Amino acid sequence: MLSASVAAVLLAVSSHAAPAAAATPHIVVLGSLSGGCCSEAFAINDHGVVAGFSMVGPGTNAPYHAFRWKDGVMTDLGTLGGLRSFATAINNNGWIVGYSELTPGDLLTHAFLWRPGHGMTDLGSPGLSSLATGVNDAGVVVGRYLLDGQLRGFRWADGMMTTIAGPAGERFDPAGINKFGKMGGNLGQGPPGNPGTWKNGQVVASGLLGHATGINDGGDVSGTYWDARQGAFVWRADGTVLHLAMPAGGELAATAAINESRHSVGWRSAVDGSTRAVYWSEFGTPRLLPGLLPGGRSEARGVNRLGQTVGQAYTTATGNDYLAVLWTY
Repeated sequence: MLSASVAAVLLAVSSHAAPAAAATPHIVVLGSLSGGCCSEAFAINDHGVVAGFSMVGPGTNAPYHAFRWKDGVMTDLGTLGGLRSFATAINNNGWIVGYSELTPGDLLTHAFLWRPGHGMTDLGSPGLSSLATGVNDAGVVVGRYLLDGQLRGFRWADGMMTTIAGPAGERFDPAGINKFGKMGGNLGQGPPGNPGTWKNGQVVASGLLGHATGINDGGDVSGTYWDARQGAFVWRADGTVLHLAMPAGGELAATAAINESRHSVGWRSAVDGSTRAVYWSEFGTPRLLPGLLPGGRSEARGVNRLGQTVGQAYTTATGNDYLAVLWTY
């Protein structure tokens, strides 16, 4: 996770529910901070505000900065002092979390919290590096840090970072946190991993072999499983597991996020390695999302309560140029 998204478009939403499976989305290019390649949207809140990261200069080696996109305007969130920063999640108050290099040329990162009117705050790290993976509407941030060669989960609230562990000290790596403080994440040092949940020190393991990617307010966890081939799943709060159908042309599939209607987004990979953004219904039925080019090379990363989805779409048939996009209805 330490590796390394402007058209003026107003979001128009006519419904407070996720779209029906038959609804046809259209794709909106969010642009980039540099005016060219490249950018990626990673999360969207229920008000249509998007967080992600974008190159800030020309050339393939230009650094990335975290961004906030609202009402057609992309804003550079800066860094904690280094050359690069990346946004990973946003809450409904517009608070954005991610990670940033601390000094130019130093690949060590710290988790950050960006708030409107306050800018970027360094959340620190008990170890060498840290990064944030989620933030709920109460302002509780979760993520992971590296210490003694091992990843450990953290919870940050009211200026204090604490290590997340189960009753017997089990390591837990959170992928996200819902409004009730329940986290979806992974037990142990993966891969292979064991998706599970954490709340108030209590860990529940799914027993699946795979990787959790998100959690909704109902406690349903999205993820990717490893079996005869890689596929996508939703581990429901009632303990049942829904294996999401493999999209057309897919060899592998992965989820990245889940919303309150149990709709999941992610991508499928074809035999030739090309990816295509996917939106799964609550029943596991997949729909391929449109791209910017024939073949639709793209990946979905985040989805909100309304079903609006964000990610990246490739802008060249060959090569790896891509821009942040929004699929809306």
